[in-house]
Amino acid sequence: MSAFRTLEKDEYGRRGVIDTPAGQIQTPALLPVANIIGGTTPKSGGIWRYARRYLFESDSVQGIMFQTMTFLDYNLTPDNLADWREKPLKQHFEESDVEPGFDQPLFVDSGGFKLMNSTTFGQPPEEGGSENDWGIYTNPESILELQLDYGADIIATLDFPIPQNLNQDEATERMKKSIDNAVECLQMLNDPEKLDEWDLEETPSVYVAIHGHSYEDVHWYVSRFLDRADELDEAFEGFALGSLVPLSNSPDVLVDIVQGAKDAIPEDRYDDIALHVFGISGRLCPLLALLGVDTFDSANYLKAARNKSFIHPKTWKRTKLDQIEDWDNWCSCQACQDIYIDDMRHALLESDVKYKPIEGEHGTHFKSEYYAQIAHHNFELYSRQMQDVRDAIDNDGLLELVADFAQGKNIVEKGLNRAQLHNPELREQLADLGYEALVAGPDTETFQTKLSSFYDDIDDEQEEKRTISLKHGPNDFDILQYDSYQPPSDASVLLILPCSQEKPYSDSRTHQAVISRLTEYEESYHKISLSGLYGPVPEAQETVEPVMSYEYVLTTADEDQVDLVANRLAKYLDQYGEQFDHILAYTTSKAYRKAIEEAFTRYGRGEIYPSEPRALQLTEHFRGENIDELVDRFDTSMS
Repeated sequence: MSAFRTLEKDEYGRRGVIDTPAGQIQTPALLPVANIIGGTTPKSGGIWRYARRYLFESDSVQGIMFQTMTFLDYNLTPDNLADWREKPLKQHFEESDVEPGFDQPLFVDSGGFKLMNSTTFGQPPEEGGSENDWGIYTNPESILELQLDYGADIIATLDFPIPQNLNQDEATERMKKSIDNAVECLQMLNDPEKLDEWDLEETPSVYVAIHGHSYEDVHWYVSRFLDRADELDEAFEGFALGSLVPLSNSPDVLVDIVQGAKDAIPEDRYDDIALHVFGISGRLCPLLALLGVDTFDSANYLKAARNKSFIHPKTWKRTKLDQIEDWDNWCSCQACQDIYIDDMRHALLESDVKYKPIEGEHGTHFKSEYYAQIAHHNFELYSRQMQDVRDAIDNDGLLELVADFAQGKNIVEKGLNRAQLHNPELREQLADLGYEALVAGPDTETFQTKLSSFYDDIDDEQEEKRTISLKHGPNDFDILQYDSYQPPSDASVLLILPCSQEKPYSDSRTHQAVISRLTEYEESYHKISLSGLYGPVPEAQETVEPVMSYEYVLTTADEDQVDLVANRLAKYLDQYGEQFDHILAYTTSKAYRKAIEEAFTRYGRGEIYPSEPRALQLTEHFRGENIDELVDRFDTSMS
């Protein structure tokens, strides 16, 4: 079993170590998120294949975060996943003759976000659910078995994430279910019969996943779990805070949440309980380490690279490849020493070659290799930052490091100001260190009064925003049941667009990208959105309550739901299709295209654009040449 222990403390942050069967993690530490399963074999994964190589061979990587359900992103079959589950992930790579192995500690999350939006992976049959071909279900035992098959050294318990604006009753219900899951997971890992059944010699360390959008929510969550888990302490190593990525630009709320978790841990247990935050990296990490966070994880290093963006070594701003000048003096990290910048610029900025290696002055490489080099730089910068944090704690200088870093970075300064509400002594210490400009202004209110006022303001804002519910099902809205609905008689084109997370759909970036190009034809078409939960939603019905408040994303893994959406669209076309001269759809989502194509086949006509997208992913939705193809079709049909 892994074990967290504090080695030494700064006045605020702490240095610690996590002992795992695969080695130690020196904290504070950032664990890079890596798609270890990027296809059917260890050599699969595009950019991830090359990014993994750098991570596996880097001395800076102390551990790797793997997201349990990411195999769904690569169109694997249940048989493909079964092959991966036959032996630990590390063994697959150790036995590969083309890819390097890895021996760093492996932290495996529970896949809660993917499971939240799936109708395939529900409860197991014995608990009233339906059997699926994957043999994976949304219950603690099934997810734990999957994590164990992966060979996890550290796991996070099965959680029920809390989306922004989820109504309070459902948020509380999901928090309670997540606590139940954590307790059940720990009970199984303390059950000798279960351990014999799984043939486990060493059990992974367990981090309890927690969620909440306020100090009070998280404090309640942690306290409630600790009250229930007294007899299970031996298997429990820490808490992992989730649902934070949407708050990365709200450092004040983020600080409150971290402080809420910290304050709920009894003082006599604090040195033995680790604190992890999911999905946060970069500018806020030193500040959160000051507040007691021990480990972070993030895929931002690679997301930036996909956009040809380097993290600037001084400003920490994302800097595009074509904006970098004086490369020889730009960055001293090891990753940059291995980059031939002219070859990279040629491949990524000038070459039109796709899916083939590109010849450069220093060899022939795929574009994916150059993207992975940028990702390598970005991670090395994050890693260097974590080493600076550890060194500062060793030298009692963490607050000074955070203050230096906060200057000129509004988001960090805002978070530091918030931290001073929780820890008023920070003001004096910042002033003593000469950082008067970072000292929060005079405050005669107590923290609780300030906090209450802050959340009153938040509540006022929330009243103006939509709230969501995760309990909606397909029968909560069906346009075919609306007797009063009739498409406009003067519309000659039926335009079908996929739904969006933003509501109403017509206000979303995805819809605006298309309809803003069709303004001259706005009187000639009738737009319906294809909801992954409900099927066709005409524009006039976009603001009805079930449509405004649901939260669901259609995936190809949810075959039954894809069929339901296709059936409803086909029935809609059977009923109303003859009113239109042309039926046009636009989407670059594989799941929505599949449903639309099936409906068009059944109905007998309909055209889907773009006709040949480069890839079925969201970035292609916004590509100008793809939208041009749809606009050209409108031009032709209206001429």
